[in-house]
Amino acid sequence: MGCQSLHSRLQQKSDVEQPVGNTSSGDDSDTAVGSYQTLCKDEAIRENEDIERGYGVLRTAICVPHATRRQDQVHLLSAKLHCLWGVPIQLLRVPGLCSSSHHHDLGPDAVVKVHPFARSRVYDLRQHSEGTLWGPFVDDGSGRVDWEKIEAIMIILQYNVQMFTKKYVIHGSNLTPPWDRPFVGVTPYSLNLPPLKSSIGRPPSLPVDLQDPYNVSGTWMRVVCFLDYRELFSFNFSEDQPAPGQPRPPLDTEEAIRFIVVRFQVTKIEKPGEDDGQALPVVHFKGSSNSALPPVDFNANSKIRGTVRLTPEGEVRWTTFSVFHGEERWRSEGIQIGGVQAGRGILGYWFDKDFDEYGPAGPTCFWKISSDPEYDNTNELY
Repeated sequence: MGCQSLHSRLQQKSDVEQPVGNTSSGDDSDTAVGSYQTLCKDEAIRENEDIERGYGVLRTAICVPHATRRQDQVHLLSAKLHCLWGVPIQLLRVPGLCSSSHHHDLGPDAVVKVHPFARSRVYDLRQHSEGTLWGPFVDDGSGRVDWEKIEAIMIILQYNVQMFTKKYVIHGSNLTPPWDRPFVGVTPYSLNLPPLKSSIGRPPSLPVDLQDPYNVSGTWMRVVCFLDYRELFSFNFSEDQPAPGQPRPPLDTEEAIRFIVVRFQVTKIEKPGEDDGQALPVVHFKGSSNSALPPVDFNANSKIRGTVRLTPEGEVRWTTFSVFHGEERWRSEGIQIGGVQAGRGILGYWFDKDFDEYGPAGPTCFWKISSDPEYDNTNELY
C-alpha cells in the first residue's frame, strides 16, 4: 500500500468544506493553504497531540520511491505546505499507510519519530550533485526547489535546537528559529524589524543598501549542524548500501550544533544573469561570522561573502562562502521561506566549496535579528 499524501487529504477535505482564506481570485495556493489550515485545526482537535500535519519526509523514507512525475509534484507541494506551516512535526501516527513496505516493519497505528527519517534524508550525500547545484534543489539542473529537502532540514534543525536549549536551559529569544507559529513570516515583506535611524542630510545618490530589494544588510543568527565525519562516511559509503533510488535507513543519532552571529553588508548590485529570475537584481554582500554558542569555535569565526538572487521560478536563493585567511572553505545554498524579505528565514545546506562528493555537508539556517550590522547586544542573543 502506498502512502496517502497530504495533498490527497487536502483534496478530500476541500470537497466537503469551504477552505479558510480568500479564494475568490482563483489562486490555487491560497486554496491549498486555506484547506491546510482547516485540516491542521481538525487534526489537532482530534489527536490532541503533536502527531499530525504532514507525511513528506516519512512518506519518502518508508515507501518505495517509484513516483510518477505528477506524484513527485504532489509530494513537493505537500512538503512546501509543511514548510509554510512551520512548527515541525516530531512524532507521526501512521495508521497502516505504509505497513506493507518492505523497508520498515510498521504495524497498524504506529507512532514513529520523524527526526531519524529527516536526518537520513539530510545526510544522504547522493543528493549533493551537479544536478542539484549541491543545494536544496531538484536533481535535474533546473534550479527548482526540492521542498522535501527543505522540509527535512527544517525538521532536523528544529529538533536539534530544542534538544540543545533544553539540555543547557537556554531561553534566548534570538536562539529560537522563527518557525514556532503556524504561517507566521511566510509572506513577502513580512520581516518586521525596526529600520536604522537615518543620518542628518540627504546624500547625493541613494546608498546601495537602500537599493537592495532583499534587505540583506544587518545582523543574522545562524545555526549549523553536522555529524561526526566518521559516522557521516560510514552512513554513506559502508558496504551495506541501498539500491539506486532507494532511501537510506533512518538515522537516529546525535549531531553537533553551532549558533553563529553573522553580519552582512551589501557591496554591489547588478543585473540578473540569464539563468536567474529576471524580476529582481543580484545583490552581493560581505561580512563576518562569529561563534555565539559555544562562545569559542575557531571554525565558526571567518569572513563571509555571498549573493542573493531569484531562481528561475521566483524563489529567493542565498549563496554564502566562509573565507578563512583569504581562502574560501565552506559554501552554503539556501532558500528564503516565503519569498522576498520574508520573516521565516533561510533554510539550506552547507558543504565543501570544492564540491567534494565525500563531504562533509549538513543543514543550516539563518534569520535576521537586527537591521544594524553592528548589533552586539549579547544579553539578547542568548
